[in-house]
Amino acid sequence: MTVDVDRYWADVPSVEDEPDNGRRRSLTWSVPSRRTIFKTAGALGGALALNVLSALPGRNNAAQAAVGTEYTNCAGYDSATGYNNNTKVCVGGTYSKSYCGADGWFLRGSGTCWNSYAVAACGAGSLTDRNAWRWTHSGTPYRCADGYVAVCGGTNFYICSWPRP
Repeated sequence: MTVDVDRYWADVPSVEDEPDNGRRRSLTWSVPSRRTIFKTAGALGGALALNVLSALPGRNNAAQAAVGTEYTNCAGYDSATGYNNNTKVCVGGTYSKSYCGADGWFLRGSGTCWNSYAVAACGAGSLTDRNAWRWTHSGTPYRCADGYVAVCGGTNFYICSWPRP
């Protein structure tokens, strides 16, 4: 198939040209089906509901720390390899201050596709599990608080590492 370029450009109207009847041409829109309208309204309504619910005060929607109980060390693990003070700031999992709330306990909160919560994991044998222990590294005392962060279905163990006064 051959295209005559000159003829093609001759048929393309100029911006300055008025349509034949003197009025602007209207675009032709096809009417969406009833099913498409309901699917669109449902999706938009669901998104709006999630946004409204996440803005309301209540259970686990604001990032805050869960105050718990702590040992002066990770109870029952004092002499275990790696659980000796001054080896690392916290042991047993990935640790960071970013997993802590403002008061130094494990961050608690939730959102559209994440959830963060403290767990009682430190304690061995007959000793009661607690969710934090004190740790000294290079002369600085820390609180190491245990917790989980679930992101879109996957859950990982983390430790809040917070300097203590």
